[in-house]
Amino acid sequence: MPLDAPMADRDPAPRRGTVDSFRLLTARLKRLDVPPPPVVMAEPPPPPFAAVVLPPAPPDPGEAASALLDIVWGAVDLPPQERSMAGDTLLLLLPKLSARDLGMLAERIAAMDQPQPLLVSRLVNDPRPEVGGVVLERSAHLDQADMLAACHDGDHERLRLLARRRHVPAALADRLVDSGDLLCQLALLRNPGADISFRSFLRLSQVAGEHPGLQVPLALRTDLPLAVALDLLWRLPPELRRVVIARFLSDSVTLGRILAIGLAAGGTPLPPDGAAPLGDVEGALEALLAGQRPNSASRFASLAGITQDTVERIFADSDGEALVVLLKALGLGRSRIDDALDRIRAGTSLIREGRPQEELKAMFDALSFTKARVLLTYWDWFTRRVGPYSELAEAGLVEAGPLA
Repeated sequence: MPLDAPMADRDPAPRRGTVDSFRLLTARLKRLDVPPPPVVMAEPPPPPFAAVVLPPAPPDPGEAASALLDIVWGAVDLPPQERSMAGDTLLLLLPKLSARDLGMLAERIAAMDQPQPLLVSRLVNDPRPEVGGVVLERSAHLDQADMLAACHDGDHERLRLLARRRHVPAALADRLVDSGDLLCQLALLRNPGADISFRSFLRLSQVAGEHPGLQVPLALRTDLPLAVALDLLWRLPPELRRVVIARFLSDSVTLGRILAIGLAAGGTPLPPDGAAPLGDVEGALEALLAGQRPNSASRFASLAGITQDTVERIFADSDGEALVVLLKALGLGRSRIDDALDRIRAGTSLIREGRPQEELKAMFDALSFTKARVLLTYWDWFTRRVGPYSELAEAGLVEAGPLA
């Protein structure tokens, strides 16, 4: 009989542990209507943290500005309209940027080849040195109108930043010189990229007479005009004066021809031998020693072919070097200069006490007739406001002064 064969209920219960007891248990289990166990569905795992939907956070303004700059910086062929929109978006972000982010933005804008003009103008007006100052000094594409506008507030620190720019146009340089700020003028003179006009050079020459700190950088400027250099001699100490003379004056046949043409055009041709008659020079000197200064100035002026005002300016030089130039240009020889200087010292007060005569004789020896004549010619042009000085007739621009 199979183990699961049904057993009648009337049969007596079999003894436990026998085959019949196991068969009875199997039959009873088959008759039970046991419902299937419920299917337990596993709960879905909770969504990860990243999947939780949160309201969008506002973007960080500094990161947004950096991303925009990366777009503009990295795309050389970025279409103009896209470049403009990036710049306009940066304008939108400016009020939201921190001081640190603004400084970063100014650094990168100043280094750009094609920054948006409106953005540059907005940054330039920022008074902070780390923002507006950076753009003022370093941006190569700053509009001239913006640079000139930055001068209006009179902020000397901003003026000095402008003076240190890699390129300073002439109009801006004029404004910086006219500001009167000495540190700004000094920075401008030390800047080889500054385009300084003749007018500004001449004004700086005048200022250098009162502020010796400007003398060396002005005298050593590679673009210093000859006309300014020879006027600057009136204000330089002897060692710098020798540097300027050696640099700007030379002896050559061509220079002699140019000088002769210029003097003839002015109606004062040189004598054939290049020297004035010795007797006439002695007569003018005797009038000076006799106390007849106006008469002496008139006679010297006639002999040298210059104005009497120029001779009076030469007489006013208490160091005596201008007088040495005049005597050399008139053809006075080396054998006579010692006697002439001794007589001038004894009979007049033109040369100050304590001025070493050896220095005057050294200057006389260093000058040739042509060099002395060039100096005298330019000094006379300055007095008459002709030639390179013709546009300087406005009052107060420059004033004649004695040699330093």
